[in-house]
Amino acid sequence: MRGIGVEGFGQTPELRNLAVPDPGPGEVRVAIEAAALNPLDLAVASGALAALGEYRFPLTLGMDGAGTVTAVGDGVTRFGVGQRVFGQFWGRPLRHGTFAEACVVQETPEFGALAAVPDGMPGHVAAALPTSGMTALGALDHMGVAEGGTLLVIGATGGVGTFAVQAATARGLRVVATAAADVAEEMRALGADEIVIRGAEPLEQAARRVAPEGVDAILDTVGDTSLTSGAAGVVRDGGALFSTAFGIDEGLLAGRRIRAAHYRLDRKPERLAALAALVTAGAVRPVVGAEITLEETPRALRGGVKVTGLRGKTVIRVA
Repeated sequence: MRGIGVEGFGQTPELRNLAVPDPGPGEVRVAIEAAALNPLDLAVASGALAALGEYRFPLTLGMDGAGTVTAVGDGVTRFGVGQRVFGQFWGRPLRHGTFAEACVVQETPEFGALAAVPDGMPGHVAAALPTSGMTALGALDHMGVAEGGTLLVIGATGGVGTFAVQAATARGLRVVATAAADVAEEMRALGADEIVIRGAEPLEQAARRVAPEGVDAILDTVGDTSLTSGAAGVVRDGGALFSTAFGIDEGLLAGRRIRAAHYRLDRKPERLAALAALVTAGAVRPVVGAEITLEETPRALRGGVKVTGLRGKTVIRVA
């Protein structure tokens, strides 16, 4: 079978011919229909996450995916052959990821989450949901903005950002989103009430113009501390500033006027179920900025895929 992987940390991901893996006790083998790219994948390949989890080489990359169970190991009870599943395939150890025609993972991944694909959901939709969608929901839950409150999303056009805008809108929040001018209308279609055009004026100035009363929370998905430090002043006392990209400096983290934190995805099975329910209800949908093949994936990991419109998620069509 074909897959994208590395022989060791720090190597360039390549398309390889691999043996089809067999599931061990408590594991399932999944024929992958589609997978999705995340910054997490490059972090794994580089070795930046070497201290988190366990890895075996040669390592096939890919966390997010959807497909059909084709074999199960001893003791598996949650899923059966022929069942379609999706989720974040981050098991212990990680060796057979989703950037391949087949992968193997525990039926209950130690660091991820796996669930049945909702009836009628296409594989490319299910594959685009897990990591970014769960992250957006988790950050919103921890920020705890009440209905009617105002949320500023920095980096609203990416994977986490597009989910966050939609989920916040579904919760009855007023959403202010940063975006390039050419995708402003697409952001409004996702539910953003106000658009701050990226680079047109200082972020704090723009935020005060569209929300003169201040905002209840900021969600940062970019990771630029200069942006978050400048914008923090528009957060009301007692409000929240969360970053999913480690974009908050130590001064803000130590401050007490607002709650500032780097958010790391938690309670994954619960969040995956909530995400699937929102998509099934039509409240949230993944924004797919590009669809690629396995052959194109190494170039996409290097940033070599052009996206027009909202960046959203890049999805790999495997089967």
